[in-house]
Amino acid sequence: MSKIQAKARVQLTIEVDVGAPWGEDCTIGQVYKQAAEAAHADIIHILKLSGQGRILMLGEPKVVGIITEKE
Repeated sequence: MSKIQAKARVQLTIEVDVGAPWGEDCTIGQVYKQAAEAAHADIIHILKLSGQGRILMLGEPKVVGIITEKE
């Protein structure tokens, strides 16, 4: 009886809370850029810690929300 081997690739969408504080002097453009960069760096750091070479980041980070609070 022969064995069948199979491999699969899965793409996931994840959401990262980048709780960095931005001041009133930051533009929305800066927030989008810095939030995307921070999320990407966080995920790359976690993947490196795992020691797994099987995971690859695909696509560009997409900022889907910005929450502001004025005291």
